[in-house]
Order: sequence, then structure tokens, then C-alpha cells
Amino acid sequence: MYKLKIELDGNDFAAIEPLLYELITWGWEEEEDNSSKILTFFFDLEQKGQDFRNLIVEQCPYAIIIEETISDPSNWENAWREFFTPIDIEGRFLVLPDWLSSDDRDRIPIIITPKMAFGTGHHATTHLCLLALSRLYDQGLPGPRAVFLDLGTGSGILGIACSRLGMTGLGLDIDPVAVENARDNIKNNEVQEKFEVLEGDLNTLEPDSKFNLILGNILSSTLQRLAPDIVKLLDSPGVLILSGILTEQADAVALRYRQLGLGEPLTLKREEWSALIWVKDAVIHEPERLVA
Repeated sequence: MYKLKIELDGNDFAAIEPLLYELITWGWEEEEDNSSKILTFFFDLEQKGQDFRNLIVEQCPYAIIIEETISDPSNWENAWREFFTPIDIEGRFLVLPDWLSSDDRDRIPIIITPKMAFGTGHHATTHLCLLALSRLYDQGLPGPRAVFLDLGTGSGILGIACSRLGMTGLGLDIDPVAVENARDNIKNNEVQEKFEVLEGDLNTLEPDSKFNLILGNILSSTLQRLAPDIVKLLDSPGVLILSGILTEQADAVALRYRQLGLGEPLTLKREEWSALIWVKDAVIHEPERLVA
């Protein structure tokens, strides 16, 4: 395993943040230091990490390389044991690492082994998706018999949450490491009969596929590019939850989907991130409770 720790000023970080979400799909650690950010990345292959290091140096010439180390891959799990604490999602979901257990009968457990895939619930974008899912479900949407698509599934956390609510569906990811991780998490949560993950993009799906719920927690640029295909896949009635969107990018994403006939979305915000929610041919009886 290759570990890279760098320091960037705020302007450099803002400039490359979208690139980070495209290349480092499994996530990274962030620390604040006055006006700077200290970022720590882990790579399963040394060459992959060094290629990324060179890209950062090229894009951000004032970046400071604090640390580069090569270590046993088992250290990845030890690092996560220090970082990964249980996460409560409004009393409905409890996200747990597989080395902890819970006898909580009020919340639905979601067991996640992070490995090298993005999606533990700690990041605001994943948290927003789980929050939207929980609040929609309180209003009967999209319903326990819905068929879902988890686009860019990462660790599989969102699809597992849907499955634990009774839905069935598919997850897609172009990263084979993420696919392997998601399949392990699906097995650990015993939802194999409800949730299947495939390696690939939207072209992997059958041409006539339809979904009552689509979740996409990926780059806003990708969400805009894929908008026609995503809208075509959304069944009626249907719910669309999009995240991975910086709040400053939300208007552009919303406009793209409005142009395709979905109307004005509801918006959830956390930190500098937003999630956009559309409901097609159904009624949200208490929209104020969804975005409160």
C-alpha cells in the first residue's frame, strides 16, 4: 500500500477538488491547518500512487509533499479502525464497520468494510443520500417494492440501505476494486437476494431497463453528461436522488434535468455539498419535512 500526504492552500484545493472525486473514488482524509488543507491518500498499488503524486505536483506547483510511505496493505484496515466510527442517520440507519456490533433494535444496521471504495457515510455526499432516502421513505416513497439503481455504487452503502428497506435493485461501478468491495458488503449485510452489483457504466444495463429509484453520488459533470440516459431510466412513478454536487454547482445540474422535463428539485444541503431530489408522477405530502 502506498500512502501520500500533501498540503495545499485553499485555492489549489478548490481547483482540483472535482478531479479528486473523479480519480480517488474510495475517498481520502482531510485536515484543516489555518488556510491550508492536509490531505492523506491511500493506494493499493505504488505506481498508481506515484502517478497521482506527479499529477498533483503538475497541477499544484506549490503543493507540499509531507509524507510518502509504502507499507503492508493490512495497515489500511488499521487506519480505518481509527477513523471509522458508527454513524446515525436520523434514527433510521446505523452505519457500522464490520469489527463492531450493535444490539440496537430501533435502527437498521448497515455494515460496511471500507477497503479502497468510497462510501462510509462520513462524507457529506453519502450522508445526504441516506438522509434523503430515509425522509422519502417516511412519506411512502418510493415504496418497499421499488426497483432501484445505485449509480457509482462505491462500497455499496446506498444500495444496501435500499435493500434493508425492502427494495431490490442493481449497483453499477466502473472501478473493479469498488465492485469487489460492494459485493463483500452485500454478503456481510445478507442482502444478496435483493442487491446485485455489476462492473460497468449505464451501457451495461438492458436497453429497456426502468427503475423506481435512481441514486447517483458521483461528479456533477458526470451527472450532467449522463442526464438524458438517467432520465430515460426513471420509471413512473419514480424518485431521483443526485449528490456529489458542490452547492455552487447545484443550479447547473438542476437546470440540466429541468430541461429534460423533471421540473424543480428539492434540495438538501450539508457543509458545502448539495443533494437534488426529484419525484416523478407522485406527491410529496410534506416537502418541508424532507428538506428541513
